[in-house]
Amino acid sequence: MSYTCKLRSVGNPDYGQYAPVSVPLGVETESLAGITRMAKRYVADWNLGGGNWPTIIVKRDGKPFAVLGYNGTLWDVKDRSREIEA
Repeated sequence: MSYTCKLRSVGNPDYGQYAPVSVPLGVETESLAGITRMAKRYVADWNLGGGNWPTIIVKRDGKPFAVLGYNGTLWDVKDRSREIEA
């Protein structure tokens, strides 16, 4: 099983940012824990805030599986009220 996503950011107009503040990064791992680890590192490396975090879809074997939150939380792509454990 393979999990992939594209980590990226958006500008936060509250801080005068109108363009992405990071370079997009494609991630592929064998586990959801790997996705969340990489996301947290990406946030730290680029000093991102919650207002910089767009909707990021995690795919499992190429199909949409989860939504990745700013804090590394994963939510079911079909039911965003249901958390998925990494």
